[in-house]
Amino acid sequence: MQNFRLQQLLFLLFFILLSTNLLAQETTIIEKLNLVIKPVRTLKLDRAFDDIDFLKDIIKDKEIIALGEVTHGTREVFDYKARLIRYMVTNLNYKNIAFEADHNRMEYFDSYINGKLDTTGIRSDYKPLLVWLKQYNRKQSAQNKVHIYGLELRDFSAAVDKILASNKRMAQPDKDVLLKIKTTAFDNIDKETLAKFRKICTQLPSDLHNKMLIQLIDNYFKFISLSSKIGVRDAFMAKNAIAIKESTADKKLIIWAHNGHVAKTSLYNKPAMGEFLAKEYGNKYYVIATDINKGYVTVRKYIARNKPISDFQSLYYPEVESDKAYEYYFAQTQYKNFILDINGAMADKELQQFLNKPKEMRAIGALSIPVNKKLSLADNYDMVVYFDETNSQ
Repeated sequence: MQNFRLQQLLFLLFFILLSTNLLAQETTIIEKLNLVIKPVRTLKLDRAFDDIDFLKDIIKDKEIIALGEVTHGTREVFDYKARLIRYMVTNLNYKNIAFEADHNRMEYFDSYINGKLDTTGIRSDYKPLLVWLKQYNRKQSAQNKVHIYGLELRDFSAAVDKILASNKRMAQPDKDVLLKIKTTAFDNIDKETLAKFRKICTQLPSDLHNKMLIQLIDNYFKFISLSSKIGVRDAFMAKNAIAIKESTADKKLIIWAHNGHVAKTSLYNKPAMGEFLAKEYGNKYYVIATDINKGYVTVRKYIARNKPISDFQSLYYPEVESDKAYEYYFAQTQYKNFILDINGAMADKELQQFLNKPKEMRAIGALSIPVNKKLSLADNYDMVVYFDETNSQ
């Protein structure tokens, strides 16, 4: 009996010591983070850049700056990324921006910001940025205007319209093939028609758009079956990002995409776009990720397998309470919203261990699930912008 009580006492003592040690480690991490984080002062596009001007020395020599998003539907993330782009355009002379979006759609927006399309009815999550870019470009010479691109083609309809519009004298059999492609559901095109379509496309001028079109044709069956999964499209987007960058005068590019795509490792069992770009450009590729703790996000709600997915709606994600997640520590720092220079923080041994060790991190895409992904911040990103509470886009 006495031995049993002694064992209980020793176990209790061990538990108290372990808890005290873990609490001390947690406190140390938070104190260390407080020494290196910088507050997010404003989300406004028209404010001065005093709070982020420290970025100049960090990213001035980078060739690709990837701006990640923790979700596709968070207002604060979109506003802050737009502000970072304005800073890089005005202060660091970045002139080319590529989005995780359809290339044809972005060509339309590029025409808008370059004065070729005068419409105030443009609808887009990027509208405040697009309006500012249009105003900025009005004052620039042709060589200094900003241009925007899409990193992928997502269907054939717009491409067919473009081909027909620029090839009025095309032979009727070829036109028939194109019209059949256009009027057939994207996920229901037969192999014979696809092969004929490819042959026609190979006879077109070898510009970026047509190269992307042939790439989509070549990967059609893989694309339609797996395009909704992060990681599958990344090899295509990486190739296109490289092609866009290398076609620019200054060989510099800003990328706007999900955290999962810009990451430098294979987070989803397939190489991310960022992994390809990191191998291609080394430390000239720089990633600024974003993160949130709690708040509303616009997503399509997943109900269950074989159940219909909802339309986009505002969904609330509660506060992170697990100490196995980065957000648990971030939420206890002195600033509600902050910027963490991961590379700079690695100079501290405790923070180096904290940022290297894989923990859970928010990873919400267009769907309500998955919510988190286990990863190492230091292995995947160079900087993170954190928001404690958010609103839907």
